[in-house]
Amino acid sequence: YRRYDGALVEQLDEDAAEHFSAMLLERSFPAAIRRVREHRALGHRTVLITGALDFLIQPLMPLFDDVICARLGTAVDRSGRLTLTGQLDEVPPTVEARASILAEYCAAEGLLLEQSVAYADSSSDLPMLEAVGFPVAVNPEPRLASIARKRGWLVEDFRQAKGFRHSVLPFATRWRPSSTVRGQV
Repeated sequence: YRRYDGALVEQLDEDAAEHFSAMLLERSFPAAIRRVREHRALGHRTVLITGALDFLIQPLMPLFDDVICARLGTAVDRSGRLTLTGQLDEVPPTVEARASILAEYCAAEGLLLEQSVAYADSSSDLPMLEAVGFPVAVNPEPRLASIARKRGWLVEDFRQAKGFRHSVLPFATRWRPSSTVRGQV
């Protein structure tokens, strides 16, 4: 993360919107985007928990109510511009940490884990899937697919769109990490 030390936040935001948006959406799963929108239309709280850095997933942020991800620290340089420090303010939520992060989030928001849905593709997310009432294995790796079938969990296949080139999400012109609540956008 040190390579980002001194990088201008404004420039990184512009670069992310210009370069990562198209790439991320081209590699996205339209069925997954539709599913998130369906949850929101039903009044469900949607939360993305990912180990990716915030500016890399910026194009997906408008889709979710909250995003919990890795974030780099910021500082104001001598010219008064906001720059990155190259140090993590929020560490990437990985493996077992995702289950505890989800539990903490639900407790803070007054939500019940047993009434929650979690989607994952890797067996490394088993603790998170086991923590909720409605686990869903999406495009699962073989080990997770086997476990999900044995446990009677829903297994979804969200195929990647080929040649997907148009924007399906509204994009904010500027996005800044919230300093008040970890991961909240």
